[in-house]
Amino acid sequence: MSFSSEPKEKLGALRLPNWEAVEVIKAQELAAMTEERALQIIQSLRLFAPAQPNPLNGMGLVEQQAIFHRRKP
Repeated sequence: MSFSSEPKEKLGALRLPNWEAVEVIKAQELAAMTEERALQIIQSLRLFAPAQPNPLNGMGLVEQQAIFHRRKP
């Protein structure tokens, strides 16, 4: 079953200029970006980053397993 009647070579030829255009736009946006805007983006991405473990909260893997199995470490 074919999803397109166009040959793969023609589709590839169409993708290359689009990819190059996207790369040019990305480069222009990065060049024009201020440090404040970069900081805003970084801070917004931290919501999706895993939190760093806090060794002071006493909830390491050993402690968690001890709680789960109801025994002392």
